[in-house]
Amino acid sequence: MRIRVIGVGSEQGDDSAGLTVANRLRLGSLPANVDVVACHRPGLDLLDEMCGADAVVIVDAMQSGRPAGTVRRIPLDSLQPRRGFSSHNLSVAEALELAKALGRLPHRVEIVGIEGSVTSEGPLSQAVAKGITSATEEVLVLLRELQQDLSVPNTHAAFGR
Repeated sequence: MRIRVIGVGSEQGDDSAGLTVANRLRLGSLPANVDVVACHRPGLDLLDEMCGADAVVIVDAMQSGRPAGTVRRIPLDSLQPRRGFSSHNLSVAEALELAKALGRLPHRVEIVGIEGSVTSEGPLSQAVAKGITSATEEVLVLLRELQQDLSVPNTHAAFGR
């Protein structure tokens, strides 16, 4: 059972929040079946990063109107991909929808979002920098949950679960 944490973003401003969480996780002690990667382009690169994983935790900056630095789990079914998207510029939601259509979606997908501000250059804003610790802790909680959930045999496999 492989679990992969994928930090998504660019190196600029609040969009680097997912990458920053990934870097923090790499500094800590993680179980042998967990690896952490950075994904600078969420489109087709995200599809590649999910390959071979039984479960993924995606960490990314988001813009939902909440205060900057707010951390929350985002249910996969609540993501709203744009219609008529191009494979040259896929969002996380569109990449996940494509993975599902291609049968390449891991068994479990968890998403941790960190609300960003409009900062697109320079370092993280103060509010987002404060949210990085909470986001890192949330990912660690998710990893413990996934370790437990994936270690239980899937007794419902015959029913197409």
